Amino acid sequence: MALYGEMLAPEPRVRVPEPVFEFTTKRLLVMTWLEGRPLLSFHAAPQEVRDDLAVRLFRAWYRPFYEYGVVHGDPHPGNYAVSPEGDLDLLDFGCVRIFPPEFVEGVVELYHALRTGDRERMRRAYRLWGFAELSDELMDILNEWAAYLYGPLMDDRPRLIDETGSTRLGRQVVARVHRRLEEVGGVAPPREFVYMDRAAIGLGAVFLRLRAVVNWHRLFLDLLSLYDPEALRRRQAAALARHGLPPPPPPGGAGPAG
Repeated sequence: MALYGEMLAPEPRVRVPEPVFEFTTKRLLVMTWLEGRPLLSFHAAPQEVRDDLAVRLFRAWYRPFYEYGVVHGDPHPGNYAVSPEGDLDLLDFGCVRIFPPEFVEGVVELYHALRTGDRERMRRAYRLWGFAELSDELMDILNEWAAYLYGPLMDDRPRLIDETGSTRLGRQVVARVHRRLEEVGGVAPPREFVYMDRAAIGLGAVFLRLRAVVNWHRLFLDLLSLYDPEALRRRQAAALARHGLPPPPPPGGAGPAG
């Protein structure tokens, strides 16, 4: 929680509660109170209000990833509230993951590779994700998944995050990809892949319930401009040391944080 407070301090109108260490124990977490209404109680708010909330949620989710390699992995709508002033409040930090900088580089590389159709760059990106052995067939299977997940980020226009209006297609794509991975030799996806996949689809479900219409491409590029691989390494190491958290494991596993 304290780590998230530091990472999101530059984000306007996003609030993180502060831990009250005086009363916190190993079994009890005490934090400051944030007054607010459930995020999804705004499902009937004007379009511009819902869009603004979606933008702030997107930034609150992705900024820590591209600057620190940290992700809030449970984008359940119950983990967010909206203050009387309209600020977005983050409330639950029980499912935070810290990724090695190489994995973040892989996420960025895959975006650029998909944009240009560069298969060698795709191959390098998937290896950074943790896929050690990559045949052309395996890469084609993964590209089916990547085309769905990255699709809204490559489409330069305001739109729903999934234009079918449901996460059903995404879940079908994921199920089909996992089935095909089994068929080509029982390939076990790295934990980072599984974790990011579930978290991204969960976040998309929140955007769909808000019926947010946003230019996800430009929003993503704005956050991507914050990414600097060497700065991320230094920033992550310093922040984890300040908060007494262990460094992330090497690619192939994602470390938890509280």
